[in-house]
Amino acid sequence: MKFVAQLIFCSLLFSLFVGCGRDHSDYQQKLKVKTNPVSDLSFFRYEDALFQMDTARFQEELMAVQNDFLPFLSGDLSDPDAVRYLKDFAIDSFSVALYHKVKEMYPDLNEVREQVISVYGHFHYYYPDIPVPQKIYTCVSGVNPEIPPVMLVDDALVISLDWYLDRDAIYDRIGMPKYRSERTGKKSLGKDLALLLYQNGLSNKHQQTNLLEEMVSQGKSLFFIEALCPGITDETLLGYSTEQLRWAETNEGNLWADIVGKQCLYSSEYELFRVFFADGPFTNEYSYDAPARLGDFVGLHIIRSYFQSHDVTVQQLMDETDLQKLFQESGYKPKK
Repeated sequence: MKFVAQLIFCSLLFSLFVGCGRDHSDYQQKLKVKTNPVSDLSFFRYEDALFQMDTARFQEELMAVQNDFLPFLSGDLSDPDAVRYLKDFAIDSFSVALYHKVKEMYPDLNEVREQVISVYGHFHYYYPDIPVPQKIYTCVSGVNPEIPPVMLVDDALVISLDWYLDRDAIYDRIGMPKYRSERTGKKSLGKDLALLLYQNGLSNKHQQTNLLEEMVSQGKSLFFIEALCPGITDETLLGYSTEQLRWAETNEGNLWADIVGKQCLYSSEYELFRVFFADGPFTNEYSYDAPARLGDFVGLHIIRSYFQSHDVTVQQLMDETDLQKLFQESGYKPKK
């Protein structure tokens, strides 16, 4: 009897182990692909050129490097106002402090290069015929909220490295909210690049008509990021702290029941969109421990559920524009 009991116990452990393994590993295994090689990339550090200029010969030195840094210096450098603006930025104490912090964290561009090559490699695997910028420029932008951390300028990729200083205290000096500074880690660079590639060529441009469609649409973009950054943690992917992610996962079933029970899925009310998609430190309507953008969290899990239960490729999933269909066929139904 003792042997039988041990056998049953071991069988239960095995079943539990296998069951837990299936939770995420199936779809994640599909995302583990052999990336296509990436070559002919050129990296340029505009921040070095700008902050190391001789201020006594500033205009002259700007003109000397203009053709090397056209994404930043395409304007008329004979215009005194334009030159004065650039010089004021280059000698500003806060800008200089940001530059020194960038140089300290990124003495070379090896880590940046690795992330770009990894994201590009996965993108080329799924979309080998879509070109990506071969020229990559880094810069210090002054952590300007009006300038995206990663953006396309003409045919070049521009990365503002001062957005990726790993929660440095300097962000407190400019009054950046803590929930935003939590997303300044190095790993967010790859995420932001993947999102840029999605928005630039793959996102569905039509405006979502209701809460459900917005959830699924956001879920698609997050899943695309995950496909280009396999191994990314849910904290980095969603921009949540560990505690916030734990709250969302623990309360997922109750959250879904509340949305369905209040018949919110097909609502287009502005207030609901604000509750589920507005950024912030928490979702007041649920709890001070609840993260913001809970609609993103639900949408990601809907798309994961669809991808796990269907024999589709990432490309086929991204090409599907019927957001209602994705939801209905996902089988998404979290337990309370």
